[in-house]
Amino acid sequence: MLFQPLNAVFFFTLSYLPAGRQVLEFEAVYNRMVWTRQYFQKSKLIQINSFDEEVVMKWKRIAFMLGLVILSWYAFSGRVMAQKSIADDYPELKPVVEFVGENNLSVLHLVGVKASMEAMKQLPFSKADSKVLAFTDAGYIAKIGPYTTEKALDGVIMSTGTSRGKGNLVNVHKPYNAPLWFAFFHKESKECIYLEAKGDVLKSYLDRERTERGTALRDFMKLKNKEIFAKIAKENIDADKLLGSPKAWQKKMVARVFGGNEFSLVTVSNLWAIGLPNDFLKVAELHDHICPGLTSGYLIAEYLKKNLPSLAPRHEYTIIAVPPWCKDDALIQILETNVGHKRMFVKWLTKDQKKRLPKWAKNVADIVIRWERGAKKGNGLVLAFDWDKAFKGSGTKRKYLKDFGSYRWWWMRLKMDVWMMDYLDKPEALVSAIKEFEVKSPAEIEKLKAAGVNPLVELGIMQKP
Repeated sequence: MLFQPLNAVFFFTLSYLPAGRQVLEFEAVYNRMVWTRQYFQKSKLIQINSFDEEVVMKWKRIAFMLGLVILSWYAFSGRVMAQKSIADDYPELKPVVEFVGENNLSVLHLVGVKASMEAMKQLPFSKADSKVLAFTDAGYIAKIGPYTTEKALDGVIMSTGTSRGKGNLVNVHKPYNAPLWFAFFHKESKECIYLEAKGDVLKSYLDRERTERGTALRDFMKLKNKEIFAKIAKENIDADKLLGSPKAWQKKMVARVFGGNEFSLVTVSNLWAIGLPNDFLKVAELHDHICPGLTSGYLIAEYLKKNLPSLAPRHEYTIIAVPPWCKDDALIQILETNVGHKRMFVKWLTKDQKKRLPKWAKNVADIVIRWERGAKKGNGLVLAFDWDKAFKGSGTKRKYLKDFGSYRWWWMRLKMDVWMMDYLDKPEALVSAIKEFEVKSPAEIEKLKAAGVNPLVELGIMQKP
């Protein structure tokens, strides 16, 4: 009678255990039961063949309590194991674990943390240092095989304290098959560290993450940085230093010391250190770098805000980029006049067409038409950008633009970039309207933007061939 409840506890305990552990626990639990029976018999504490209702009830209660103890122990130990966090072993992961949750943690979070920790050690800097600018193409739109990489951003943000809101995080636009990389720049020292992840290594751990996430995460944390990153490079990229000794930096440009992202990191970092407005920083994210062409677009957008303002640029502006250059990425980003929204139309000018432009229109940039909601007509401007003034003022030459065989191509762009920073709030100094006009019907706009139509000829700026 006594051993019926004990046997029940034995089998109930086994049924509680996870299937994978039942076989391992069976022998130990069974041996304890056999030992208990033998002990009772040898000690003659109980006469097995006699029936004593009081004794039986007593041992039923003991068996019940024993079962509760065993079950409680397994339940408690299971909870302890389940609650053990990877951050207990790797404290540097605590901020990101608290931010995304233990169950959502990914290898991509970890690579962002790893890159950040290495940068904080080498530059060096502490978390939330406002003098540090972080770069990455994570999630925009670099991928690792089939895996998107936006989670690496959280690793950087939570480890370094950089963010969009603080204006010191740049999420650079790259194609889907670009390598995942991170860079960090210190405003005072002008030191920059670049880390490029090994795509094949990341993919192998992301594959494992699907079936054995916990093990994959812990194994990844055991890797050394040289096993995770194909390139870790640190350089001083102070604009004054590079402009003063361009040949030395040219060697590093050719060697692709930052994985081909040298111009992007040099221009954005140095202009950010001078004082780059947040909206311009977002323009740079889309365009990948800052060049005089992009800055000209920022100035054109500022000019339009003052001279042809719109309450709803996406709906009221029609922009004809003629000819197109980097400027138009700035207009897309600031005004939301996307090609996909049918608010920007691109018209290329051939060399012959450029020759037919009158001298006063040689620097033509964009045709902008505003048709306000509810209005019966629209207003248009043909805008030009004064490149002659920009070259003269910055001490550079137009012929250097395409001198890709030497340092001059990036040297003149960087030098003009720095010079143009003084004009961000004075667009009229470099942007002008070379023609104002009215449109009295939507059909006139349709004609100007139509394929095969030269809008400069239609507006009387360029003569017909």
